[in-house]
Amino acid sequence: MPRRLVRLLSIAGCGLFFVACGYQPYGAGAWLGGPSREIQRLHLAVLTNNTFKPGLQGLVGAAIRRHLQQDGRMRLTPPEVADAILAGSLTGYENEPIAFEQIDIGRRFRVRVRLAMRLAERGGEKVLLMEEIVGEAFYTAGGGAVATRAAEEEATARAAQDLASRVVARLMEGL
Repeated sequence: MPRRLVRLLSIAGCGLFFVACGYQPYGAGAWLGGPSREIQRLHLAVLTNNTFKPGLQGLVGAAIRRHLQQDGRMRLTPPEVADAILAGSLTGYENEPIAFEQIDIGRRFRVRVRLAMRLAERGGEKVLLMEEIVGEAFYTAGGGAVATRAAEEEATARAAQDLASRVVARLMEGL
């Protein structure tokens, strides 16, 4: 058999296989077992903060809002006209040393922010997505307490941005 015919038959066979298996191209998939319709209008509910880091919910909420607006595929709207509502709870704030000086003093740190997010249709009857997302950033301790505190705050802001980026990327996977 000529190579061209063999190649054509294998491509056709693969196509039939994917159709028979219910394959859907990336972005046309479903969340939580059911097909989701495209979400064009989204309401971002106020996040709750279950950490000991005050103000973290405002920092993360603003970062998610900014990323959604920059992406532009979803329009942020009030809850009464939204196709879906994104809510979440900040469940963890970790600031852990990952590198030490010779006398066991932390020098390099990792900040992690955890968000348990929930995407549901308006009214909350159907949950489209429930997932924990983690954002992280690193910083090096400064020469004194003030410099170290400033470095931690900057890393917290970067971790919030990383978390927001991951949330928006996850939301757009299903669209």
